[in-house]
Amino acid sequence: MNKLLLFITMSISTRTVHLFAQAPKTDAIILKGTISDKADQPLAYVSVGILNKPVGTVSDSLGNFSFEISNGNLSDTLQVSIVGYNSLQILVKDFISGPEKKIRLTERATQLEEVVVTSGKERKNTGIIGRQGSGKLTQVSIHHKTSAEETIGSEMGMRYRIEKNNAILKDLNFYISANNFNSIKFRINIYSVKNDLPDTLIYNKQIFTTLDKYKTGWTKIDLEDYNIKIKDDIIVTAQWIESSLNKTERPVTMVPVAMSLFSKNCYVRVASQDKWKKVGMKLSNFITIAY
Repeated sequence: MNKLLLFITMSISTRTVHLFAQAPKTDAIILKGTISDKADQPLAYVSVGILNKPVGTVSDSLGNFSFEISNGNLSDTLQVSIVGYNSLQILVKDFISGPEKKIRLTERATQLEEVVVTSGKERKNTGIIGRQGSGKLTQVSIHHKTSAEETIGSEMGMRYRIEKNNAILKDLNFYISANNFNSIKFRINIYSVKNDLPDTLIYNKQIFTTLDKYKTGWTKIDLEDYNIKIKDDIIVTAQWIESSLNKTERPVTMVPVAMSLFSKNCYVRVASQDKWKKVGMKLSNFITIAY
């Protein structure tokens, strides 16, 4: 019996879990264009994809985007979104048949309700929420394919249960156990929770972090200067924005996890407009709050 349990444990620890598995496309069509604001200034790192489908990407630093769809997506809806701007939806077939392949977004007029600038009162108490362990017995890959480009726009993160009123988000910490990229740029997204899923971004600016020179181990992102006040549960994710990799290498990025049989507080999605999937595991991620 002990040998059997040991075998199961070793099998889990050595298995690469592909959370971002994706079915191959047939009759591929390249969907490409440019995203800008109303003044025709290009918008970088805009999420663009097929609504509720694992198909999409993020625009580059010049607002350009390109990704594959299939004939089966022609009747679907293309959704374009970025914090600070109104989301836009258009039928895929209308975008393809249109004379211009430029998408223009309008700025959102009002700030998000949850964003509050703190007063000068010092907050002396702090608390840590999340998993601080980084054991590598069980690890997952955050790539859904062998191509790093096809990972752009995917997200993974955890739900944090906030039990203190009017807490301030001080920092986010996450652990990478294996990484052969020269550089990876992540966007940190902070969502409110509705119907047990990520809902609205609660901060009206983009927050980025970059891992350089094959960095592994803990990464701490200081959020104190953003003055983000939180009063309810939040879901914090890291979204893959861009990366640099030696072309001769197969991409490798692994994160340690603890499997969770009774709760599914980890959230992932393959593409930037895909449906969220809840997973029964805990990432090596934690936040620090002040209250």
